[in-house]
Amino acid sequence: MSRKIEPRASVDLTEEERQLRKTDCGKLLFTSYCGQNCALLIQGDRLVEALFFPKKPSKIGAIYIGKVKNMVKNIDACFVEIANGELCFLPGKSTATFQVLNRRQDGRILEGDELLVQVVRDAQKSKQASVTTQISLSNDYFVISMGAKKVCYSAKLSSKQKESLETLLLEHGISGPDGCLAQECRALLSEEESRKLRQDGAALDSYALPSTGMIVRTKAAESESPEELLRQFHELFAEYFQLLHYARYRSCFTCLKEAETEVASAIKQFTGSAEAKSFEVITDQKALYEQLKNDGQEKGIPWNLRFYADDMLPLSALYSLESKMKTALSSKVWLKSGGYLVIEPTEALTVIDVNSGKYESGREAQDTYRKINLEAAEEVAFQLRLRNLSGIIIVDFINMRSRDDNNMLLQTLRKFVKQDRVNTTIVDMTPLGLVEITRKRTSRPLREQFAAYKYNCADHN
Repeated sequence: MSRKIEPRASVDLTEEERQLRKTDCGKLLFTSYCGQNCALLIQGDRLVEALFFPKKPSKIGAIYIGKVKNMVKNIDACFVEIANGELCFLPGKSTATFQVLNRRQDGRILEGDELLVQVVRDAQKSKQASVTTQISLSNDYFVISMGAKKVCYSAKLSSKQKESLETLLLEHGISGPDGCLAQECRALLSEEESRKLRQDGAALDSYALPSTGMIVRTKAAESESPEELLRQFHELFAEYFQLLHYARYRSCFTCLKEAETEVASAIKQFTGSAEAKSFEVITDQKALYEQLKNDGQEKGIPWNLRFYADDMLPLSALYSLESKMKTALSSKVWLKSGGYLVIEPTEALTVIDVNSGKYESGREAQDTYRKINLEAAEEVAFQLRLRNLSGIIIVDFINMRSRDDNNMLLQTLRKFVKQDRVNTTIVDMTPLGLVEITRKRTSRPLREQFAAYKYNCADHN
């Protein structure tokens, strides 16, 4: 249900705005802050996650027919030209499977070859964008990609959920007893989708599908019914077959699939968890409100959408975004106990130091250290998500003599990072007491997204 808060000529909070300000169930804000459009998730009066949209739209996920311009054998890579003369970097490790479109495929990539490529990283500073030939498509339930034929399952699925999904795919001939994805069109497409593709001229009976594998996502276990799950599967593979079919007849540099808009990407990111069902979505941008309203209706997203309009009390002021952003970008994070974290990103890794700070206790020192470390473990997991830290993260907890205490600390940390939608691994604790963490890179860290903060603020002042 959508509601509108009418503009008022007063800064006094009404009862409705007081209720709106409460963030126990989570508020997802689409707004503009300091000159940058952004999506912000606030819960329990804390900024939980943030995504700032770049002024130049991202091309990540876009699929092109590109042309190999030159080979660089000493680094096992080549440069591929896509639309508008843009050169992209293609490393050899990203070419395990590829589609040559202008000649007979013989296992080699040569200068002048026309390849099907997908953008995996935008251009940054002096570095070109990166592409891969291992094309990937996804929806809420599945990710399909060229490469290994295996069917893999999200690590967040329970054993029971995984077994149920495996049985369903096996019963419908989608996967085999060996755990590999079927490679025949008849097993991957519904009758309706097959008929549509044949009408478009696709020779499905003789078409040789490139090696294709699949990942079953966590949300697949939340499907309303097996029929809905299969429908999503068949629709995604129909898109995949259609893409491969059209690529054979389109001219070089054609964009076969546009990248998602920043708003669509944010929606996918923030509505990917079970807690999203209780989010209230609020925006102060009229055009975006209409877009979100239509998208929600089309995709059946169960959110409560509001349009906020008050010239005297902007949305950023209602939710104190300035102080929340200042906290999110600060290197020091205070704990309730009086201890604190110091977070320092470097070129190679991110270092987090845990300090006892103002904590005072009459108990033994080891009890004090254990309490601070356990509280810090929860906060570290929170900060990884908020700041979108990725790669190698080293945490220097306060040293504890007890092996049992250290094991408890690692178990606690694993429990909290498991709630992160991004794959995060607690590797181990080194002999020096440093905890090693790796977190998959999905987008730029918050500090980099907000790098233009001072510049934009200066322009506004």
